[in-house]
Amino acid sequence: MIDTFLLYIVVSALLASLITAPLGCVGLWNGLAFFGDTLAHASLLGVCFSVLLHVPYGLGAVLVCLGIAYFIAKKSSKQSDVSLAVISYSCLSFSILVISIFPKANLDPNTLLFGDLLNVGLPDIFVLVFALLALWGVITKYWHAILMTSFDADLAQTQGVPAKTINLMILFAYAIIIGLVMKMLGALFAPALTIIPAAAARYCSTTPKQMITSAVLISCASSLIGIMGSLYFDLPTGPSIICISAILMVLVKAAGTR
Repeated sequence: MIDTFLLYIVVSALLASLITAPLGCVGLWNGLAFFGDTLAHASLLGVCFSVLLHVPYGLGAVLVCLGIAYFIAKKSSKQSDVSLAVISYSCLSFSILVISIFPKANLDPNTLLFGDLLNVGLPDIFVLVFALLALWGVITKYWHAILMTSFDADLAQTQGVPAKTINLMILFAYAIIIGLVMKMLGALFAPALTIIPAAAARYCSTTPKQMITSAVLISCASSLIGIMGSLYFDLPTGPSIICISAILMVLVKAAGTR
């Protein structure tokens, strides 16, 4: 009989992979690789405020990330990189200050940075299932619009596709997903699980759909192998998953260059 503790961990990790992998592909198509890091750091500040205000910290993380996404959407492309860097480092620094100033809030920097996948429960799984259904529903409904906007926003606009709206929707989806997943993988590893499998999938894919499928498979394999390895060798779970993901990327790239 499978232990409930292990079952929750595996199911949560697989759900997170099914969510982050396709989002990572869309993110790479839109040049949002660094955007995930900024949101992860911003979500830390949201968690700190949530704990101080005694509200669910996932709510605070998502709201702050949505605010950042809306702000970036209004900036010009030339200013966005600078804005992302300033927001990222500022939010991370303010979060550390809040943790230091309010020690009674019981905010653990290690948990915030590296995640707490081993303590997921049934409510977390329900949230991930809802996020999964919502994300895949949006991707399915707006698939062609997302592709056109990602690869040529100007052409998409001339074809009647609301490119600005689609772009804002992508940024908001990124914000919500990072805000939810960071509880399990932490601010350092949530964006990594989003980007690395998608980056690896580029080396073994020829179409967008194939890239998303490959990214999901790589992410799920990374999660399963990382969890088993971390439990067997008593290693941190989040870093184990990301390391396996990076190794798989190297192997996929090596296989693709032969």
